[in-house]
Amino acid sequence: MSRAIHDDGDRNFARQRSVFRLSMIADEPVYLLLSLDGVNIDPIVDELGGGGARLVSAKHFDSFYEGQMLGPAVLVLQDEGMPVVYPVVKWKSWPVVGVEFMQIPEKDREMIIRFLFKVERRMVQQRAEPALRRTSRLT
Repeated sequence: MSRAIHDDGDRNFARQRSVFRLSMIADEPVYLLLSLDGVNIDPIVDELGGGGARLVSAKHFDSFYEGQMLGPAVLVLQDEGMPVVYPVVKWKSWPVVGVEFMQIPEKDREMIIRFLFKVERRMVQQRAEPALRRTSRLT
């Protein structure tokens, strides 16, 4: 079911927006499973944070509108879990949709943050590997 939420929550969104955010890596995609007007969709999460996400959904882009309540939805975090979130569309710019997670339990937010730290560690390790190979050739 889709509903619009209109409030002066822009300050709250800006505060939550400052929560740690990270672009996802291609070899470990994250999806948001949700039903939009009776159609099950699974947009790719391009950027994820403890308070929201940036979704890529070219096929269903026109079905989203600002203030739209999308939940409940399931965030699929590889090897970490599947927290239930209640996203609200905050902005859209083809083919990307920005959502804020509303009323997310602290345990689910912590699961998302743990996942983000794991992704960040993998990204750092991937960047370090070529440097290690270059160093070993020099010796």
